[in-house]
Amino acid sequence: MKVNIHVIIRSLLVSGCMLLTVSCSDSFFQVNNPNQVSEDTYWQTEDDALMALAACYDALQSDNLYDDYIDADGFGFLMRETSTDNGHHSWGSWMVGSNIARGTSSTADYYFPKYWNANYELIKRCNMLIANIDRIPMTEEQIGIYKAEAIALRALGYTNLISVFRDVPYLDKPLTLKEAEAPKTLKTEIVNAILADMEANNPKLPAKGSEAKGRMSQEAAYAIMGRIALFDQRWEKAIAAYGKVVGKVQLFKSGDGTDYAANFADLFTVANETCDEVLLSVHFRGPGLGEGSTFGICWSAPMNAIEGSMNLCDEFYCTDGLPLDKSPLYQGNVEDYDVTAPDLVRFENRDPRLKATLMVPGMEWNGKVYDYVNTKMAAVSTCAIRKWFTPNDTANEYDGSLDFYIIRYAEVLLSLAEAMIEKGGYSQSEITKHINEVRARVGMPAVEDVEGTGLSQEQLRAIVRHERRVELAFEDLRFADLYRWGEWENNVKRMQRDETVYGINYSGYSRTYRGAQDEVWPIPRAEIDSNSKLEQHKEWK
Repeated sequence: MKVNIHVIIRSLLVSGCMLLTVSCSDSFFQVNNPNQVSEDTYWQTEDDALMALAACYDALQSDNLYDDYIDADGFGFLMRETSTDNGHHSWGSWMVGSNIARGTSSTADYYFPKYWNANYELIKRCNMLIANIDRIPMTEEQIGIYKAEAIALRALGYTNLISVFRDVPYLDKPLTLKEAEAPKTLKTEIVNAILADMEANNPKLPAKGSEAKGRMSQEAAYAIMGRIALFDQRWEKAIAAYGKVVGKVQLFKSGDGTDYAANFADLFTVANETCDEVLLSVHFRGPGLGEGSTFGICWSAPMNAIEGSMNLCDEFYCTDGLPLDKSPLYQGNVEDYDVTAPDLVRFENRDPRLKATLMVPGMEWNGKVYDYVNTKMAAVSTCAIRKWFTPNDTANEYDGSLDFYIIRYAEVLLSLAEAMIEKGGYSQSEITKHINEVRARVGMPAVEDVEGTGLSQEQLRAIVRHERRVELAFEDLRFADLYRWGEWENNVKRMQRDETVYGINYSGYSRTYRGAQDEVWPIPRAEIDSNSKLEQHKEWK
């Protein structure tokens, strides 16, 4: 039976969810919540199982995970992305995540536990379902699907955690009072366990297109599996997992596909959020249903609390596939940009993804060219964020309908190419066909037409890393990419260059690099204080 997961979300929040929730202001390792429904009376019917599964999906909507509520001090995906070289916090150093960007963070900073708790809440709900689903009178096939969904979602939570915190407690069953404390597990051991679980359970999931709306497909689960393998440099495992996705879906194209700008921009609209390319998303329903998103809050104008960086803007090449300093199509000055009177020609003849990702001077906002001269675009770099915002529906910006895409097919193609590059043994054409597919969607030339043939591993690595940045900006992957590539120091240097070369004053604070401690997030101090078995990372002692 196919059931829309959304039909039970609202009732979930006042009934069965009580069994699964914990206050995010407390330490995650709280196990004696007096508000919990008795397990003896809950796990009895298929409706109970469905409600518990809905609770797992509902955890994705946290404004510290895949939503973002800037007004309410959230640490969602946009605040995290603008803590990297993809952006900045325009309102200053008090904003959530700014200490990470500045290189001044400490174990007591309150946004580390925000992300920690949000992911462990997802994991806890999944563990609760996995541990109890066998008690419900359902068919073996139904139980297998429910478990496989929860296992895949739990894997996503751990992928998030290990990508920034590295070694964390690995919990694969509900905590009890006797097990209220848990030590760290090495990242590699966590990955071992997750890959084994997913190899055994992914085949139980329905194929893409036959899954119930809002639920996990087999291809989505393999994409999660590929991501965690890639993040841990398990190249063969990543290639194998992505191989079960490639060719099963396709990249979105608008209309007949000839409008390259629309092919990318129209993907991030409510009308196309269920297209084939979107493998896994967080579904938001609105307006007026209490299930809408808040990441689109912009106060009826280009968002002025967070912004894109100039170095991200410069990363979008010209339409001939060449960077700005090499392309004859580029009409601006590479190292001279007056943020008080920007030269609009610098934004012409550029990769179509630029103006779908960033709101730059000369662009329209809700059908009108934004008046930069008189009202001053609040983004000090002049590059506001365009992706994920819906200027045509700002009346509902606190209750948005646009889904957040956790995994797109474009990521799968680029990740597969990266794994093949790193593993070695593949021809250039075998690798670049995946990169070229992503480029062709927006009319950008193939690798061979620009960079040529006979490219080295280092050259191919630079190409796929560039492509990941311009294709996947503001999709919550930049932190993981920078950390796993050992690129955090260069990330800082790029932001410093924005200041020195372009004279951009990013809200009065600069970024610095302290060394190893800036390349991993600390275990939140509250977790260390409440768990005698949990030890802080050596970089943060």
